[in-house]
Amino acid sequence: MNNAELYQKNNSLQKRDALDALEEFAKKIRWKKHGDRVIDIGCGDGGITINILKEYMPENFERLVGCDISENMINFANIHHGNERTHFTTLDIEGFLPLTLKNKFDHAFSFYVLHWIKHQETAFTNIYNMLNVGGDCLLVFIGYHPIYEAYRILARNNKWSSWLQDVDRFISPYHDSQDPEKEIKKMMEEIGYINIEVSSKQKVFIYNNPESLKKAVQAINPFKIPLDVFNEYFEDYMDAFRHMIQIREINNNESDIIKFSYNLITVYATK
Repeated sequence: MNNAELYQKNNSLQKRDALDALEEFAKKIRWKKHGDRVIDIGCGDGGITINILKEYMPENFERLVGCDISENMINFANIHHGNERTHFTTLDIEGFLPLTLKNKFDHAFSFYVLHWIKHQETAFTNIYNMLNVGGDCLLVFIGYHPIYEAYRILARNNKWSSWLQDVDRFISPYHDSQDPEKEIKKMMEEIGYINIEVSSKQKVFIYNNPESLKKAVQAINPFKIPLDVFNEYFEDYMDAFRHMIQIREINNNESDIIKFSYNLITVYATK
């Protein structure tokens, strides 16, 4: 998950869902007339921050900060996207929140990050503490996803178990939840958020061929699978994955499309 170039070219799912969320909540976001201060949590290579999020921001914003736990991602983002009003910095959202980030932002966004976080209350508290009073947040992350079941199957395979020993660390806290909306809203109310909206919706995505899926899987792969065996790993991954998704031949066997459904959680709230 530290290869910025690979992630930049193979995150079409993340881009689509970020765009969908911004379209849906654009009218709710409380933009000021000028001087908005914005943070994008888990910005990765910075592409979504600049090419999607920034398009929804007023032109006269004061500051845009992207943060990510990966130094490689942050270095890439600053080189390719940084300027006098846009800066990228390293931050572990479930760790210690620096004083320099407390009560500093009018808006907090996060796309496809919070499902990696085990200490959910810490992360949501940090986001709350970043905001000014009256500030708002829009957070998008995965609930149920068939990729997690594939991980679990591979973790039980002797061939891959040594690399997937910590598999539960990389499964969304809401993958097995029966009522993630209620669970998240209760946590946020206890932290102090108001005007909380939480939705968990089933979405569908299609990869036009297995190679596209392979690159996407490699771009977000959290396990230290050696490159020389990754092709073999992906073959076993697809065997596990195909039991939960639709793979069908099209165009007279010219290629396979890979279609799967998953649950996406979207949260909007204010401080």
